[in-house]
Amino acid sequence: MTVRTNPVWFPARFRDRLAAVISHFNGPVLVPDEPGYDDETARFNTIAASARPAVVVGVRDVSDVRKAIAHARSAGLRVAVQATGHGLSAPTDGALLINTRRMTGLSVDPATRVARVEAGVRWSQVVDAAAEHGLAPPNGSSPLVGAIGYTLGGGLPVLGRTLGWAADRVRSLDLVTADGTLRTVTPYENQDLFWALRGGRPSVGVVTAMELDLAAIPRFHGGLLRFPAERASDVLASWLAWSRDLPDTTSTSIALLRLPDAHVTAIRIAHVASPAPDNLIAHPSSLPTPDDLIAPLRALGPIGDTVRDRPYTEIAAVHEDPTEPAAYRELSLMLHTVGADLFDHADPDHAMVEIRRLGGALAAPPDVPNAIDHRAAAYSLSTIAMAGTNPKPPLDLADPSSTGLRFRNFLAGPEAPAQAAEAYTPATWHRLTTLKTTHDPHNLFL
Repeated sequence: MTVRTNPVWFPARFRDRLAAVISHFNGPVLVPDEPGYDDETARFNTIAASARPAVVVGVRDVSDVRKAIAHARSAGLRVAVQATGHGLSAPTDGALLINTRRMTGLSVDPATRVARVEAGVRWSQVVDAAAEHGLAPPNGSSPLVGAIGYTLGGGLPVLGRTLGWAADRVRSLDLVTADGTLRTVTPYENQDLFWALRGGRPSVGVVTAMELDLAAIPRFHGGLLRFPAERASDVLASWLAWSRDLPDTTSTSIALLRLPDAHVTAIRIAHVASPAPDNLIAHPSSLPTPDDLIAPLRALGPIGDTVRDRPYTEIAAVHEDPTEPAAYRELSLMLHTVGADLFDHADPDHAMVEIRRLGGALAAPPDVPNAIDHRAAAYSLSTIAMAGTNPKPPLDLADPSSTGLRFRNFLAGPEAPAQAAEAYTPATWHRLTTLKTTHDPHNLFL
């Protein structure tokens, strides 16, 4: 490798050291203007914090991670971590970026119903691997999001009312901390980190692997009901009434979408007709059939209907999230109540305003406490705006319907890092910041 550097981004004191250690890494080590550098630093959300690190290390294994941290520490560089780049991130200018996308180890134990995933694994890979055994993970709406980063933020699954928060299903994590130590984090080892990493996403190290519980859900009933955008308010009122007393086997959301090719109101539904006993709230015979359950919404006269019985491998069809990188801002708010006129207050520059019904398993406390503060919320509100716009949110933290908190996974864009504290109560945030000081006293990690 020829080291071509820009001194603004690449300190001279690190340049000489780097040339001597490149061969020690299993993955690539790249600096600005070198072929491949832009690919390594690229993010799915292209509006997010600037990505011009002094050096990027494409780690392949734990040993690469430990060496990258050691060299950053010796050179006085801060460390950032990236897998897919969907959510919030601190600016990485002048830092050492650890790109984990090559850490793709994945295994499923059908006997214990546990998946082990490494830091670069995306949810689509976990979904496919688990489905071979009739199992399902607590994945989110986008199949392209990294499983670990999503879970560290709490993780709101498509089947959240049945499965609970993704972070609640974590069994253990492997974490390399600022001192280069590989730690096993479980309910019995490093308990403070086990509490914090499940939903608190503290920047105290690099999570290299995670084990989490799967559910026996081979199939589900789900998809989209589409209505004209001009019917948003009356469809929202009907959805609010319909979703108020849903069984915990049904998860749903409603969104006002202003897309380049269509303006629609979309109701998303994911229903588990016969979940396994450990996911069951009521006996199967007492549950409505999918068609009976959805009949009141179909009676509203949708202009599009994709709701049907599906294998779990089609779970992405519920939200139809974008699959191509884009420049966007995402903002969130957790709510106690939703008014039927909420869509009337949506700014025209919002590409999406979505309300998700919470409750069910999302309201239940986990066996081992974690940093998620949203169990009392009845709804989540999230908005997406594209680059070049700055729309006014429909509601703010002080609104009477708000819990006063945001959701960590639904924050993205330049403002997002500053809003992270607003995803937690003051007591939880104080505990998280204290833990950061304890485990990363020199503030190595961004």
